[in-house]
Amino acid sequence: MGAPTVTTVFDPSAVHRLEADTQSEPFVRTLVGTYQRMLAPRVDRLVDAVLTSDAEQALDAALSLRVSSIMTGASELAEIATFVLDDLRNQDLPSARAQALLLPAAASRAREALDVYFGAPEPDPEPVAQASTDSIR
Repeated sequence: MGAPTVTTVFDPSAVHRLEADTQSEPFVRTLVGTYQRMLAPRVDRLVDAVLTSDAEQALDAALSLRVSSIMTGASELAEIATFVLDDLRNQDLPSARAQALLLPAAASRAREALDVYFGAPEPDPEPVAQASTDSIR
């Protein structure tokens, strides 16, 4: 089991690199907003999978959280997700559980840092009502 060593919750250089690579601030802001909205469900999915010993779901959820956290600069979350992945790959479920239980508080810190840096994300748009397709008129 790795011990958390990151001294920062959020590293803005990651989003600056992404913006430079994509040459699109609107894209990066949309990506970060989506990350902010999906963060709690992603963390819940990972914690639930680890606590229920669903290794396949836990690996998938940990990879998703890790990659998205790296892209958006959520360094602490990326590091903890990496520890969970390593523990799962080493079949060390007790350690994976201990690490996973650190995620909700780390997610809260990341969300707060992202909200300060980018502002709170826009709410998901309401689904648009679809017109009936019963008629071609």
